[in-house]
Amino acid sequence: MTGAAHLKEVPRLPATPLLIGMLAALVAGLLGAGAAPLYAQATGKAPARAPVKRSLPQQDPLAALLTEAQQAVDRKDLAAALDPLHKYAAQRPQDPYVHFQLGYVFSGLEQWDQARAEFERAIELDPKMAAAHLNLGLVLMDHDATRAAQAFRQAAELQPAESRPRFLAGVVLERSGQLSDAVAEYRKALELSPTDFELNFSLGRALLAGNQAEQAEPRFREAVKLRADSAPALLGLANSLLSQKKTAAGAEALADYLKLKPDDAAARLDRASALNEINRIDEALAELDRMEAVSPPTLEMRKMRGTIYLQQRKWKEAGETLAPALAESPDDPQLLAWLGRVQLQLRDFPNAIRLLGRAYSLDAGSVDALRDLVSAFFLSEDYASTLGAMDRLARLEPPQALTWFVRGICYDKLSRKADAIESYQKFLDLDQGHSDTQSFQARRRIVTLQNELKRAGKSR
Repeated sequence: MTGAAHLKEVPRLPATPLLIGMLAALVAGLLGAGAAPLYAQATGKAPARAPVKRSLPQQDPLAALLTEAQQAVDRKDLAAALDPLHKYAAQRPQDPYVHFQLGYVFSGLEQWDQARAEFERAIELDPKMAAAHLNLGLVLMDHDATRAAQAFRQAAELQPAESRPRFLAGVVLERSGQLSDAVAEYRKALELSPTDFELNFSLGRALLAGNQAEQAEPRFREAVKLRADSAPALLGLANSLLSQKKTAAGAEALADYLKLKPDDAAARLDRASALNEINRIDEALAELDRMEAVSPPTLEMRKMRGTIYLQQRKWKEAGETLAPALAESPDDPQLLAWLGRVQLQLRDFPNAIRLLGRAYSLDAGSVDALRDLVSAFFLSEDYASTLGAMDRLARLEPPQALTWFVRGICYDKLSRKADAIESYQKFLDLDQGHSDTQSFQARRRIVTLQNELKRAGKSR
C-alpha cells in the first residue's frame, strides 16, 4: 500500500497572465529607441503606441492634429485622442501610422473590434510594421487563438532578434491546448534569450502539461536558478520530479516551495504523500500535524494519516482516524477495505466481514478487500463462505501454494475428504517443501483422510 494511492494527480500549473510590465522591453525593441512607447493602464493586453510622425513640417496643417492626439494620450485621456486622429485619417487614409494609433487608443478603451480593424488596416498598408502585428495578436488572443498566434509569429519574423513575440505565440497556443506548437515557440524564444526566467518557466510548464516531465525538469531548475524566490517555479520543479518518481527530490522541492507558500494545503498533502512513499513516516505525520493545527482535517488528510497508521500496524489509531472519514464518505470502497482490515486485525470478525463485503460489492476488482474477506471468513470458522470467497479471488489472481492449504482445511472441516486430499496435494506440489509446518500437516491429513475413505468404502 502506498500512501500516495488516493491523492490527486500532480496539479497542472496555471497559465501565466500577461502583465503590462512584461511587454515593456519588447515594445521598446519593436518601435525603436525614439518611439517612447506608452501602455494602456486599463487593460492587461498592453498595446504599444506607434511613434508619432514628428518629421511632419510644422506648416503642415495636419501636424496639429497629431500633436493634439499626442497630448490627449499623454494625459491618459484616450477618448479625447479619437477626434483628432479620425480627422487626420479622413484626410490621409493611406497613412498606416494613424491607423496604428487609432488601434492603440481603441485598445485602451477596450473597444476590441474597432482596435482589431485599425491594426488590420495598418498591416494592410504596411505589412512590415512589426508592432501592428504584435498588437493585433494581443487584441485577438482571448478570442481567436489561431489568428493571434499567426500575428505573433509574423511579428517574430519581422523582428528575428526579439524573443518576446515567440513567447507570446507560445502563450496563446498553450492556452488553447496546442501544447506541441507552444513548446516549439518557447524553444525558439529561448534560443534568443536563454537566461529569461519567464521563458524557462513557461517552457517547463508546457512540457509538464504535455507529460514530458523529464524535459521540463531542467527548465524549472533554470527558472529557480534565475529567480530563487519564485513559488510557481519551485512548484513546477516539484511536480516535474514527482511525475518522474523522483520522490525524495520532489519532497525537498515541495519543502522549499512551502517556505514561500506555507498555506498551500494541497502541496503540503502532496509532500506528506511523498514522504510516506519513501518511508519518512515521522516527517509525513509532521506535515499532517501542521495542517491540522490550522484547520480541521479533511477527508484526504484523514485517509493519508490512516494509511500511515496501517503501515505502522497501529490498528486502534488507524480505526479512530478512518472511522470519521468513512462517515464522511460512506460509499468509498477504499475506506471500507481499510477499516475492514483494521477490524480483522482487532479480531472483530463480524464487523470485518460487513465492511469488507461492502467494499467488494462496490469494487468487485478489489483484490486486497477480497483477500482480507477470505481471512475474516476463515478466522470466524465460516468455511463454506471462505471457499466461496476463495473461488471469487481465484478469478482475479492465480491461487498461491498456501491458498490450496487453506482450501484443504476448509474442505477437511466440511468433511469433504476427497476435495481436501486434492487441495492438500496441490499445496504440496506447489510449495515444494518451503513451508515445513504446513507440509507436515498436509501429508499427515492426506494419509489420515485416505485411510478414512478406505474404511468407509469397506463398510459399504
